Amino acid sequence: MLTASLTTRTGDYLAALSRTYAGGDVKVTLLKKVGSIYVSTWSMDTEQTMDQSPPSLSLVDLNKDGSPEVYWNHVSYGVSVGGHYFTLYDSARKRLYSSAITEFYGGRRGDSIVEYAPALLEPANATFLSFIVGKVEKDDAFPQANAKDPYGDMIRAWTGKYGVINSGRVNFVAIKPVPASTTSLCNKDPGFETARLTAGGLTYVARHKDGVYVLDPKKKTCALIYFPEDVYQWVDQLKVVEGWIAMRNRTTGKYLYFDPKDMVLGTQIAR
Repeated sequence: MLTASLTTRTGDYLAALSRTYAGGDVKVTLLKKVGSIYVSTWSMDTEQTMDQSPPSLSLVDLNKDGSPEVYWNHVSYGVSVGGHYFTLYDSARKRLYSSAITEFYGGRRGDSIVEYAPALLEPANATFLSFIVGKVEKDDAFPQANAKDPYGDMIRAWTGKYGVINSGRVNFVAIKPVPASTTSLCNKDPGFETARLTAGGLTYVARHKDGVYVLDPKKKTCALIYFPEDVYQWVDQLKVVEGWIAMRNRTTGKYLYFDPKDMVLGTQIAR
């Protein structure tokens, strides 16, 4: 349960985000203190589990009328897009106001779409709009026309040159590993690393919702050698087969192979 409290000229208030069981949808509730206990004055099922990223919650009195507004924010991730949601409940007028950012994975931050509910654009809601805009524009997903995106640039560079190996139309592709956006992608990271293998003086690292990287400890370089067509089909097993590095797709169970000598990716081992 996540809670927030506020005291206004009309009393003491408490807001809560809660669920009745693990993995269940979240309910948002506003309570007012009556005597020594808090009594629910409003509640709503959000129809969201909010378990992919910690939500935020706050109580505010934006128009200083003594009736609080409940604000909450959460993120929902999908296969290729994600939504960042911002919601404000006006307890005085019993109205909801919302905004959202749609984020496209693998795209640049400038590609994100921002939407505001029409009710927020009403002149009487200028204070609420200003509050929501402040939250939206500080969010990491807010589009930035000139934002640097080294990780996205790396993925796009690899996919543009070698992504055809995921199409099923070819069996082999000659590659040149793409330098990683940061060498930390080759570091040991229990939270994101799904497989690690050292062979032939090189270390191969597979990452959660990411690709496979090769670390050359002598040259101190880290480079991307493979990225899946779907980030949910990350590699979960690495092993050596006839001198090739076998990379297993955790969803299909099929292997893709990398020849570190000739720098070739294949759907099979060349004989």
